[in-house]
Amino acid sequence: YGFLVIYTKSPSRAPDVSGVAVHLGVQRLEHTLFASQTKEEISRFLQDHQRFAQQFLGVATINDVSELVDRLYTMVHDTAMHDLYQEVQRVFGDFTAVQHELEQAFRYLCYYYPAFEVPQVATFMTGMGSDLYVSNDLVVIGLDFFLGEGARYRPANLPQYILRTYQPSYIVPKIVLLLAQRFDAVDDADQTLLADMLYYGKAYYFTQAVLSDVPENIIMGYTAEQLADTKKHQGIVWEHFIEHELLYETNHLMKARYVGNRPFTAEIGARCPGNIGGWLGWEIIKQYMQANAQVTLPALIDRKSTRLNSSH
Repeated sequence: YGFLVIYTKSPSRAPDVSGVAVHLGVQRLEHTLFASQTKEEISRFLQDHQRFAQQFLGVATINDVSELVDRLYTMVHDTAMHDLYQEVQRVFGDFTAVQHELEQAFRYLCYYYPAFEVPQVATFMTGMGSDLYVSNDLVVIGLDFFLGEGARYRPANLPQYILRTYQPSYIVPKIVLLLAQRFDAVDDADQTLLADMLYYGKAYYFTQAVLSDVPENIIMGYTAEQLADTKKHQGIVWEHFIEHELLYETNHLMKARYVGNRPFTAEIGARCPGNIGGWLGWEIIKQYMQANAQVTLPALIDRKSTRLNSSH
């Protein structure tokens, strides 16, 4: 496989973005909502935040507004929701660290993509209804999803391997991964597992380039032990992929075994984490970029072909 060559050269240093001006103001809309005690105040809240109301809450008509005001009124007067709000206050009363991390990520995005426009960012409490919303001009963070271990309230019916990624340190990496999809080119005609692996690999590489201080295991959603084991035994992983001729597999069910969310990849072993194909794709991309220092991040992300070479 001509795209795979092992290199030991260290990746290039992150660019200096200290001169990129980004001043991010986060709207703490859960505070504003729970300070609204009457239906008139809630209606004013929706009027004052129309982009949020339309995109995140789905307000399209006057009837939508009326029904939503009733639901939000019930929510702010519900005892259990008040308890949840207090828990959100306990964990996220000071949002400075997350805000600064997100602000720095936007600096890198503006550096790599000068036309990038920083979206409006808001926090909210959804009653475990939604974790993140990301569009071109709006990011909404459902803080109650990210209360972390030890919180009284956690998202229900999620397996442990997914639930452990819902804590504060994962907020910004999850947002950046979603933003990566906006730039990550894909060749719709190429339905191979390799194409899927490289698509995810580019997204992870993109995320690490924008969040250079975030550990790789958090970007992948692995535990530190899982990542260490995977790196230690990557020869076994490669052997499995090559022996079973998986790279050019096009069966969607088969592909999902290697790039889907699973507690582990049973086909390889109980200690092999899920989405092992995504991790392998990231390793391929890292090796390629180490060998082709002239390729910029935007140029990499914009490539559709599984033929990674420096000539196009």
